[in-house]
Amino acid sequence: MKYLSRLIPPAFAALTGCQHSVKTPFPPGLEPLEDDGAPDPADLYSETLSAMTKDTNYSYVYARGYVQADPATVWAAMESPGPNVAICSTSSNTVDDANDPAYEYSFLVHYTENNVVTVQWDDQWRFGVIDGSDAAPTFGMVKHQKIQGSSFITLSEGTIQLHATSDPGVSELQFVEHLDATMASSSDVLKNVQHNYASLVSVSHGGPVTPCP
Repeated sequence: MKYLSRLIPPAFAALTGCQHSVKTPFPPGLEPLEDDGAPDPADLYSETLSAMTKDTNYSYVYARGYVQADPATVWAAMESPGPNVAICSTSSNTVDDANDPAYEYSFLVHYTENNVVTVQWDDQWRFGVIDGSDAAPTFGMVKHQKIQGSSFITLSEGTIQLHATSDPGVSELQFVEHLDATMASSSDVLKNVQHNYASLVSVSHGGPVTPCP
């Protein structure tokens, strides 16, 4: 838990340490967006993604699925731009790796999309183990968000949570995504989440990032 101690002021850490009924606070920049509303996959622990979407004030995607690999293996696979960069919905990208030293791992993606007009934006990714350790995580949090770029994208943010399960050889992934962008819908976001999940499963098993559908 040394990661948390770097980000939480000592006085606040001492205060929360006395409140045994209060859950460990999330470090700044790694707070959940909201609860994941997706149902469990019908076949428990199968490597299939269960998802639900909605379009209201913006597009929402909730998804969850399992990886038949231990949490340490899955977390190691997650800590890389490869399976996380949205290659299926953008024309090109460049990555600044480990750009934010305040976090266990981070990277910044510079995206370009050429579709009628050219749209460019930057997406910041941050990683941290919330419970457990780097070598044996039981709960890991990944958060990304658009930090600058085209006004065609008003909001783009998401989280991926890694959870240990009752089976030490199986991990759970939970996805929450929000998008408010011109000419985009929840179905577009869902395609990215599906590719993200498929790539994380593949890389966790020692394979490559999966091709776009």
